[in-house]
Amino acid sequence: MEFIVTLIERIPSIVKKDNNETIKSILELVFKLMIDIDEEIDADWLCPKAGYCVEEEEEDNVKFGQTCVDRLVSCIGEDTMLPLIGQLV
Repeated sequence: MEFIVTLIERIPSIVKKDNNETIKSILELVFKLMIDIDEEIDADWLCPKAGYCVEEEEEDNVKFGQTCVDRLVSCIGEDTMLPLIGQLV
């Protein structure tokens, strides 16, 4: 994913040629990466201690995905990206 985003940052014209289909596919992959959930659930999550409060920390995949989307919006432009993001969300 990093390679693809970096390539698009350097040469944004390569994704602007095909009516946004490539951009939409890349965004779908980023969003899938961001919502990926482990199949194995730790026992501590199933039976937390009384009064135990979990501070939510964003997963690395979520942070990475947000950064990728920000970078793509910066290099391709809001006018192109925001409608595509809206469709996917």
